[in-house]
Formats: sequence, structure tokens, C-alpha cells
Amino acid sequence: VLRRPSRPMPRGEAAARRESWRGFWKSVGLGLVAGVFLKEALIRFEAGRAGARVMTRRRRRRRLEARNSSCVGSAGWGWIGEVDRSKALGEVNGDVPAAIQTGPKGALVLSSRVSETRDAGEEVPSSCGGVAVVVAQASPGRCQVLASSRRAATYRVARREARDGSWSPFSRVREAKQRMPSESTRKRARALATRLLSRLDDVLAKLEPILREVADGKRVLVMAINSGNLDLLLNFVLSAKCMRIDVRNLLVFAADPAVERALAAASIAAFRHDALGEFRAEPARSYGDHQFVEMMWLKITSVFLVNAAGYDALFQDADLVWWKSPWPFFDARPDLDTFWMDDGARTSRFAPHFPNTGFYLVRANPRTRLFMTQLLGAYAAVLAWQSHQAVVSQLLAEAHALYGLSLHVLDKTHFPSGKQLHHNRPLFDQIHARTFTPFCFHMCWTAGKADKLKFLKQERLWFLPPTCALQRLLDSPRLVADCLARCPADAARHWGPVAGADLPPGAPDS
Repeated sequence: VLRRPSRPMPRGEAAARRESWRGFWKSVGLGLVAGVFLKEALIRFEAGRAGARVMTRRRRRRRLEARNSSCVGSAGWGWIGEVDRSKALGEVNGDVPAAIQTGPKGALVLSSRVSETRDAGEEVPSSCGGVAVVVAQASPGRCQVLASSRRAATYRVARREARDGSWSPFSRVREAKQRMPSESTRKRARALATRLLSRLDDVLAKLEPILREVADGKRVLVMAINSGNLDLLLNFVLSAKCMRIDVRNLLVFAADPAVERALAAASIAAFRHDALGEFRAEPARSYGDHQFVEMMWLKITSVFLVNAAGYDALFQDADLVWWKSPWPFFDARPDLDTFWMDDGARTSRFAPHFPNTGFYLVRANPRTRLFMTQLLGAYAAVLAWQSHQAVVSQLLAEAHALYGLSLHVLDKTHFPSGKQLHHNRPLFDQIHARTFTPFCFHMCWTAGKADKLKFLKQERLWFLPPTCALQRLLDSPRLVADCLARCPADAARHWGPVAGADLPPGAPDS
């Protein structure tokens, strides 16, 4: 290949080209150096911004401390800190979900010391020797007076309202549209209490042998039933059989002879004593009606007696179904006195813990005995307020604050009530798909028994066959054993063996 010989580059042109390259590389070098300096400047800028934020927080803290010295300090407090409300409430007492008390994101922590330090992840300083938790209603027009005391505190939120130019007491009872018991109501409650307490030794003497026979150690499942709800009770027993759960520690307080005869035919332990009172057979037509409130006496006395005899009582209404035994859950927390299903209501009537009295555990100890004695003596309020649950809510809060009765509000997904059925349909879709298994379900939040049956059947939680209708069960007690003999095939197919269900050796097979 012929190549044209290259022409020698003139000396001046070569020098100019070399100079051009020098300038290029010099520019590159300067650019690199500038980039390094720019990066360092950006790093320092960001650090400066972070430092500025820290300084801002410090200035805010200094301003807050300045306010402490002038305002908070003069009120007897030396330090105030802003915290996350839900985290702080959960940190102080994780047994009561902070979410049940809705409110703003933040909260305030006050200390009598001039300064407090918090460890990483802490809301309430662990250096505090004790914490008094106040959850006050911050609605429009409401003010709060927080006063400190070097000696005894009031331990109460004393509420006042402006009336006729002065501050007058404002009652929670009036706020919840509840009335004080009348003389006839108090007389009725007094007669029932006298009837029981005057024969208490005889009642306990007859009850204790039955408790010794049915109890699983010190654990007893307690129900109080009249004839009108016998089918609901039997549905629970059959559902436990289908789920392979042992409920042989069940003791039913029978409101009438028909229940007692029917349960005897099925070898289910029952207790009935005329000192407990007389009850009508029909179910309550609606929440709070006369029959509903009348049965509350038996519900109170049943737990009172089991507790007085020294046994842990898990009380439940008849309209429940279990998927798993809750006893292992309770056993994991032997330090707690009581457990309560979350009712779902968030009205002042059931505040502050909103317990559902259709499913709760009361362990036997001096604190719970005092609590149950107080509840027994408050039946006049139950009659006047037409609610066992409203009275329990107030006494529970008082016992928790006054003598340290501990309580745990159960998680509403693992222990759902009717509120969840009506307002959290995805949860029940998961339950039916078997991707999630709660412990139990309480079919409350209904207008009456007809609705309970409707929704239980709708959710495939009705286990009694059609041949075991209520009237047939009452007319022929021998039919009860046949109705409980086997789990229906369709229920067995739908629910199958439930993961986590327990069936100890010797328990009846399904």
C-alpha cells in the first residue's frame, strides 16, 4: 500500500499544539480540584444545616426552659418535654392500647426536676421515679387546670362547669345520660343482695364440690344462662368440639330448672341455687331491656362466687365461638389480675378502658375479690343505668387507680367482637380463607337474639343442626346429648382442624 510521506510540522505550529494540550489538561486538573472543594463545601454545608437544626432545637429547648422558669417553674414543675402521645401511653402501660383513646399526635411530660434526659427510643424519661397519667378531654370550650402538690394528690379529675357565675360539679353520669338509682331500684337491689349474702356460706358449700370436679387446676369457664339462650350455649359447646378444644372446665349457672335439666342430660356441669334469685326463661328482646338487666344479677353473682371460692373465672356470654383455646394466652401473663375484650364502643359511658363484659377473665386474689364485692354492691346502678358494662367500666377504672388492680384490654383482631364483623369485613374474609385464626368471636353489637342467630349462620358459625331447635331442646332434654354427639359435616369441611387448637389426652373426640 502506497502511503504518502507525512509532511514535517512547522516548528511554530507544533509549539502551539503543545501549548493547547497543556491548557486542556490544566483545565481538567483545575476542574477536578474545584470538584473536590465543591464536594467538601457541600458536606460542610449539610453539616452546617444539621448543626443549625440542632441549634434550633437547643434554642427551642432554651426558650422552653425559659418558659419553665417563668410559668411551669412557678407551678411547681422544673422540666417539660414534648413526646409522641401514642408511644408514651404505650410505654407507660402496654396492656391498654393507646389507640382506644383517640387524640392529637403529641403529649406533654412534666417533671419536678430542672432537667431530664431520655435514652434513645424513650418517650417518658426512665429517670422518673413514677408517672401519673392524665388523659383529659380537649374539646372546644374545655380548659384544664394542672396543679402540683408536695404531699397528697387528689387522684381524681374534678370536673366543673360554668353555671350561674360559678363553677359547679359536672357528673360523668349526667354526661352519659344515666340517672341515679331511685328508692324502689335500691330496695330491689338490696333485697337480692340480702337474699344471697344471708345464705352465702350455704351457697359456697354447695358450689365448691362442683368447682373441684370441673376446674382445670384453678381455671373455670363460667356462663350464666336462662332457657331462652340454651341453644346459643349448646352451639358454643358444639363449636368447641368441632374445633377440637377442651371445655370440660365449663360451669353453667342455670337461671331456671329447664336449663338445669337439659345440661344434666348432656353431662355439662350446672349450678342453681334459690339464693341467687328467680329469673324468667325468655331471652332479652333488646340490649338494656328489663330481662337483659335482670340476667345481669346472675352474671355478676356467678363470677363473684367462683372468685370467692378461690378460682380464676373466665366469664363469657353464650353467643361466642372459639377457634383456639384462650387459656395459653392468659397463662403467659400470670402477673395480670384481669383481661377484658375490647367492646369497640368509644363513648364516655364506657370510658376509659371500654371493656366488654361478655368475655373477661378475673383471677382469684385479694384485689379481684374487693373488685367483685364492689360490683355486687353496685347492682342498683346496673338497674338504673340498664347496663352491667357501664358500671363495670367505672369500677374497673377506679380499682385500677385506687388499689392497683391490673388489667389487659385484649387485641380486637385476635379477640374480635360484633363491632369488627360490622366494620372490618376484610378481617373475617381472612378468617374464612384460613389465612388468619383469632382466638374467639363474640356476636355482640346486635339488636337482639334474632340478629345473633342471623349473623352466626351467615358467618357459618352456627353448628347445631336444624333438628336441634330451641323449643325441641326444652321439650326433650334427652335430645341435647344427640345434638352434641358429632360435628356437622359442612362445618368440619369449612373450618377443618384449626392451627393452634388444643385437645388434651382424654378430651372428647369430634
